[in-house]
Amino acid sequence: MIERLFRNPYSPLLLIAGYFFLQWILRVFIDGSFELDEAEQIVLGQRLQLGYSADPPLYTWLQIPLSKLLGEGVAALSLLKNLLLFATYACTYFIARHCGLAREHAGLAALSLILLPQIGWESQRDLTHSVLVTTLAAASLWAVLALLDGRQHWRQYVLLGLLLGLGVLSKWNYVLFALALMVALASMRPALLLRPAALLIPLVAAAMVTPFLLWMQEHLTVATHSSYKLRAEEIANWQRIGSGVLSLVYASLLFALLFLAVFVLVFPPWKFRRQAAVPAQYPPGLHFLVRLFWVTLGILLLFMLVSGSTFYRERWLLPLLFYFPVMTFALFPEGLLQAARVRRYQRVLLAMMLVVLLGLAGRVYLLPLAGKYTKPHFPSEALARELLSAAGSHELLIASKSFVAGNLKPWLGNTFVSSPSLDFPLATLHREGTPVLLVWETRKSSALPAAQLEYARKRLGGSLTLVGTPGMIAAPYRFSDDARAGLAWQLATVDPTP
Repeated sequence: MIERLFRNPYSPLLLIAGYFFLQWILRVFIDGSFELDEAEQIVLGQRLQLGYSADPPLYTWLQIPLSKLLGEGVAALSLLKNLLLFATYACTYFIARHCGLAREHAGLAALSLILLPQIGWESQRDLTHSVLVTTLAAASLWAVLALLDGRQHWRQYVLLGLLLGLGVLSKWNYVLFALALMVALASMRPALLLRPAALLIPLVAAAMVTPFLLWMQEHLTVATHSSYKLRAEEIANWQRIGSGVLSLVYASLLFALLFLAVFVLVFPPWKFRRQAAVPAQYPPGLHFLVRLFWVTLGILLLFMLVSGSTFYRERWLLPLLFYFPVMTFALFPEGLLQAARVRRYQRVLLAMMLVVLLGLAGRVYLLPLAGKYTKPHFPSEALARELLSAAGSHELLIASKSFVAGNLKPWLGNTFVSSPSLDFPLATLHREGTPVLLVWETRKSSALPAAQLEYARKRLGGSLTLVGTPGMIAAPYRFSDDARAGLAWQLATVDPTP
């Protein structure tokens, strides 16, 4: 049975496509409320703008037409994510082919992405921008490897410039990947970047990114909202450097440890020292991948020194180290990949696919049995009905968080929703003389958050007068009779500044 799945040279790609189709069907079937990033996309997708928040806008630009076609729901949200994940796996397959791997082994390397928890699990569970930036990083690396393999027409340079521009518009950590990509290429084949056609790369990329950069200049406060993540700790330099290096090593290990453990257990290298012949010369694609790996680590360390950052998250490494399984497979001699062990590895990959599918379903249907509730259990429809009954329908709702705003939005008709981390021209969207509805979570405090009130005042361009006293609503979590989620609400009127 397993041998049949992998018998055709292109079976891995078909298997990947089928897997992500199942993921989409499963997400639609599970339904429920939106995750954090999903809810944010529901809010952002209300308007097409040059920019929205501290994250670049490309993901939202791609999501809007799908939401128009399929509606504001999990079908549209999950379809885009699974298309992007399929594209990442497919690009990784072709990267592996450029690194000298046979079709069967290239398929294994691509499918091994599921053993990277940030791709196999977290990307399915909630991530959006990180999924897109990894897809564009994979496409960019494929384009560079094709350039190295002789595809040096001017159209290839245009394609690379297009991908670089899209990458910057997807997520900021792509800039580090693009820098590592160009440094590695310049150090290995400088002639490819000294051709006149190479000027097309920065020209095309700049043409794509410039409108967003101009928007950033005009909305600097919102665009730099997440810069606090990179703030340096107030400690001695040597301690800061040590903390940063340890954090990078720790994040890198967590990123790749599951894959490495499975790979070494299935293909133990110490058992094949005599049988496995080391190639006399590795293909240029593999040389480039190894060089890119070391250049990337060097740039991350340099970035740590310049920015003062002492903390790295695993998901930040997604576009920077996604190709690690390909590099590992390509570096090992073919003799290591014996047929019996390859079949064993195939079984592990198929089992992991099943584990992810069951895990995503289990966290929704089984966790409530233990009294635990996650984002999909948030009673968004019931809370929206309670809110409409208690506060009435209003043109503008400002929530304390985009999670609340996004989950309420599909049930509130034409109400426009926003939250403090997002940039919308609320003054032009709000009709003079109509009240604004403020909504916030009450888990930590029932008081109206000061940041939410300040945001409303600034964006509406006038003084805000709170009307009456806050109201409270609550509804049971999905699959629960007693555990309840609560929200508070209050109306406010806007007095234009004279």
